Amino acid sequence: MKKNIGAQLALYPSPVIVVGAMVEGKPNWTLVAHAGTVAHSHLMLSMVSSHRTNKGIKETGKVSVNVVDESWLKDADRMGVISGNKELPV
Repeated sequence: MKKNIGAQLALYPSPVIVVGAMVEGKPNWTLVAHAGTVAHSHLMLSMVSSHRTNKGIKETGKVSVNVVDESWLKDADRMGVISGNKELPV
């Protein structure tokens, strides 16, 4: 049964995105639960400014965007739990 909730912002299913960048010469990733296509030439990523990955994007001007499928779930979960600001990659 459908229920009309009116005009309001609501969560909806969206794919989990792994966003990566090189930070100080080392790879770094973060999970992003909201990404959208703004135009054919632009992608919008909604990321908290404190994410270490943002530093790499600003430093290099490059970003890796990956859609998570079932085979990635275990690794993607770790990316969402471990902070790159606290645990640097080896």
